Amino acid sequence: MNEKPDTIEWDGIEKRKSLRSMAESMVAGVSPDDIKAQPNEILLHELLVHKVELEMQNEELRKAHLNMEEARDRYWHLYEFAPVGYITVTREAMISQINLTACSMLNANRSKIINRRFPNCIIPSAQNHWHRMFLNIMQQVENDRHTFDLEMLRDDGTTFYAHLDCLKLSIEDGSPLLRISITDISKLKQAEADLSIAAIVFESKEPMMVTDAENKILRVNQAFTKNTGYAMSEVVGQKPSFLKSGNHQYDFYNAMWESIHQTGHWEGGIWNKRKNGEIYSEWLRITAVKNESGDVTNFVGIFSNSTNAE
Repeated sequence: MNEKPDTIEWDGIEKRKSLRSMAESMVAGVSPDDIKAQPNEILLHELLVHKVELEMQNEELRKAHLNMEEARDRYWHLYEFAPVGYITVTREAMISQINLTACSMLNANRSKIINRRFPNCIIPSAQNHWHRMFLNIMQQVENDRHTFDLEMLRDDGTTFYAHLDCLKLSIEDGSPLLRISITDISKLKQAEADLSIAAIVFESKEPMMVTDAENKILRVNQAFTKNTGYAMSEVVGQKPSFLKSGNHQYDFYNAMWESIHQTGHWEGGIWNKRKNGEIYSEWLRITAVKNESGDVTNFVGIFSNSTNAE
C-alpha cells in the first residue's frame, strides 16, 4: 500500500504495526541490502523509517486535532444559538451554565447570571411551584424528563411564559445537575387566552358567524342556529348568501363589501331569510380580521334585532 491514509486510529498494537509497515514502504527505495548492509546503514534505515513514522503520526494527530476543533466549534454554535434556551442548575439551584439564547430570554449578561439562584429568574408567585418540582426531580432515582410551564422574570422586570423541559444528570463525582431547556411560549399563552375570551364572546346571546377569507362559513354559534333555524352542520363550508331575502339589490351588497375592503368594517340594517322561509329584519356588523402581515384571514358577523332594515 503506497498511499498515506486520511486518518489512522491509535488504539492498539495492530494499528501501530500498520503504521510501521506504511513507513517502511515509503522508504523502500532506500532500504539497504539485507546481505551487504553494514550496521551503520541498517541503523540509518531504521532511523529513517522511524522519522517517517513520526511524521505520519504527527500529521494524523494534527488532523485529529483540527477535527476536534471543528467539532467543538459546531457544538458551540449549536449550543449557544439553539432556538431554545439551555440552563444547567446545580443541586443548590445555582446556575452553572447558560447559553446565549437563554441569556437573551432573560435579558441578562452571562457574567451576571452565572452563579445566580435559578428561582430568582421566576416570578415570586410561581417560586413555590418551582421548588416543589425541583425537589421532586432531584430526589428521584430515575432520571426521567419533567416538563411544566412557569412565568419567568427578566432582568428588566418584564415577564414571559416559559415551557421548561428538565432532565437530571450526574457528573463524574456523582453530584446531580439539572439540565433545563426553556421555550418562550408567551405567544401561545396569549393565543390561548384570546381563544378563551373569544369562546365566551362567541357563545353570547347575539347570533354570530365566522368565515374564512373567501367568505366560507367556519363556525356559527347557538344563537345563530336559534335565530335562523340552520344547524352548524348545514352551513359550515357554505357562503352566507343562503340568508338573502331578495329584498336588496346588487348595489346594496356591492357597497357593503366595498366598505369592508376599504375600512375593514360595515354595519347596517338588512333583511334576511330564515330556514322556514320567513323574512325578517336585523342589524348586521361585519369586521375583517387581519394577520400581522395585514392580510385578511377571517370575517366576523354579529347579528342583532332591528326594525330599521333598508
